[in-house]
Amino acid sequence: MKIIEASRDRESPALSTIMICVNERFGPTAVSCGGSDSVAIADAVESGLKERQLVIEVDRIHCLGLCAKGPNLRFFPGGDWFNEVTVADVPQILDRLEDASGL
Repeated sequence: MKIIEASRDRESPALSTIMICVNERFGPTAVSCGGSDSVAIADAVESGLKERQLVIEVDRIHCLGLCAKGPNLRFFPGGDWFNEVTVADVPQILDRLEDASGL
């Protein structure tokens, strides 16, 4: 997993959403998040949020514009980006979410 950290200050709105790309492109050379297990990642994030009793929305979207670096996930608004995510990365991502949002 690769993380692109966002700089946040006290004035920034609270993190409220995790955006996860689940777009699936078709074709022999079409790389996509959905074709790289992002639906399972989204399921694991939703389960992890429920287990930790965190009230954060999961938004399954269709493209963050970084298909070749996927699966991609982003904290919103203005939060960290995660590239090349796997299901095994989900606990670490949820830990970062708790730290970033002060939950």
